[in-house]
Amino acid sequence: MKIKFFPITLGPMRKLTERGIKLKKILEMEGLEVVETYPGAAQDILKIPRKQGGLSKLKTGLKRFGVRELNDLMTGDELDAVTCALVGKFYLEKKHMAIGDQEEILMILPKRELF
Repeated sequence: MKIKFFPITLGPMRKLTERGIKLKKILEMEGLEVVETYPGAAQDILKIPRKQGGLSKLKTGLKRFGVRELNDLMTGDELDAVTCALVGKFYLEKKHMAIGDQEEILMILPKRELF
């Protein structure tokens, strides 16, 4: 798919992964469904710039998909979180694809052919 993923063995990614696994367990104990996504991959599929390409361009791209209430105080990490929420919406609307190993956890991304 020509999307670059960070290896989970990379120092900071290992800690992020461990934190995500703990959070997933907590949320599932509350009866919530948890899916995994990657904002950079979703942005690539949706053809919107990643945060490194400029926050204003990322905001403009998100607005094209109906996202509202974005402001100039939002950080790149917050805009990535908004991207993940948008992927969650696509998941609920069955406009997603799932990649990876089902024995572990699948990565949920926007369905490429829809965009």
